[in-house]
Amino acid sequence: MAQPWKDALLVYVAAPAEHADVVFYDETVVVVKDKYPKAKLHLLVLPRQPMPFGVEGLTRAHIGLLQHMEGLVSSFSDGADVRVGFHGVPSMRQLHLHVISTDLISPSLKKKEHWNSFTTSFFKPLAEVLVALEADGRVPIDVATEHAKLKTPLLCHKCSGTFRQLPQLKKHLETTHPSDSLALSSTKRAASGAPPSPPPKRAKDATA
Repeated sequence: MAQPWKDALLVYVAAPAEHADVVFYDETVVVVKDKYPKAKLHLLVLPRQPMPFGVEGLTRAHIGLLQHMEGLVSSFSDGADVRVGFHGVPSMRQLHLHVISTDLISPSLKKKEHWNSFTTSFFKPLAEVLVALEADGRVPIDVATEHAKLKTPLLCHKCSGTFRQLPQLKKHLETTHPSDSLALSSTKRAASGAPPSPPPKRAKDATA
């Protein structure tokens, strides 16, 4: 069965200047706000080159790209405490790196699977991915094992409290672990390590 929604991220890499939710792009990557954010700050970092696979498709040849992604993160986290990594089994085909604040407070976080995808080892921190690639040249993924992690009990990621239902856990976060409000400018801006001037593609888009 065709699932065109799985390729929805490709519109951002093809024409980043045309999308208001893109906060930065250069010749290599695009940084975009997640359409259904699972926290107050939730960004995706996408390679401009089509890469229709998840973390299991990465090799040593991708280390430079991942290091470039890593170098951009601090410029867009606005001082927030964030987690940076990949889902073990992504829902979208284009490779995408999550940059997500640890408050995990959002109306879009509706399911147990949403919660566990960011608070269990289903979430693969970028730093650990880089270590694995440098050591072994790959990140092994067992799909069945990863999916099982999404069904594990709900645990508070800040105090390890257990909860039967997600609404109870979300209420616990708001009352026991309140977070500072965060804001992210929608203005496209330069980041540290970015080219000092826009690449030709961007200049062309800007005058079209």
